[in-house]
Amino acid sequence: MRKSIFLLLVLFGINSAFSQNEVGNYIDVFKDSRIDHYLNIEKRNDKINGYRIQICQDANKVVVDRSRDKFLKLYPLTDTYIAFENPHFTLKVGDFRTRADAEKIKREIFGEFVISVVQNEEVNLPRID
Repeated sequence: MRKSIFLLLVLFGINSAFSQNEVGNYIDVFKDSRIDHYLNIEKRNDKINGYRIQICQDANKVVVDRSRDKFLKLYPLTDTYIAFENPHFTLKVGDFRTRADAEKIKREIFGEFVISVVQNEEVNLPRID
């Protein structure tokens, strides 16, 4: 009986010896200053102000996908972007630097698509192909 009580006291003593005391709700991080430098390089934005053409907006994604395929047959190297904003899918095309470039493509696809609206937004930098 004494051995059992002694064993229990030893186990509780070990448990309390290795338990952690809560000091605060923060963590100190020690790091090299170069880490912040490389993180800032990684966060750089590769976007510029430019223009895209919205050529389709529909609640049915199949309709938007068909419009995308139709556009890519005409302009295979032009990027397309599908966004969902409840309840519609929106298809925008191109990464044009100037409104004149976007208007040129808009005139070329006139009649092919129901919607053809030039919109100002952040676009990706031009591809190097």
